[in-house]
Amino acid sequence: MTLRAELAEAEARAALLRRRIAAESCATAGCDMKHVGGCNAGCGDDCSCSVPVHVCPKCGDSDYGDNLEADETRRMCKTLGRQ
Repeated sequence: MTLRAELAEAEARAALLRRRIAAESCATAGCDMKHVGGCNAGCGDDCSCSVPVHVCPKCGDSDYGDNLEADETRRMCKTLGRQ
């Protein structure tokens, strides 16, 4: 098989997967989380830290700021003694 044929096969497979993802529910395909803003990190009483919030445009599910970047922000805040 030539490289061009391999590429055409891979692109066809990718197109099929995109169609399947579009047709499936988020429970099956997984959410496509998009950044929509931020919320207070809740590090302490005087917390002024902000963490990102993501929402799936398809099903409306939100991580409410519970994500890896938010975990790192809270960890750094604790390390720096801002809690």
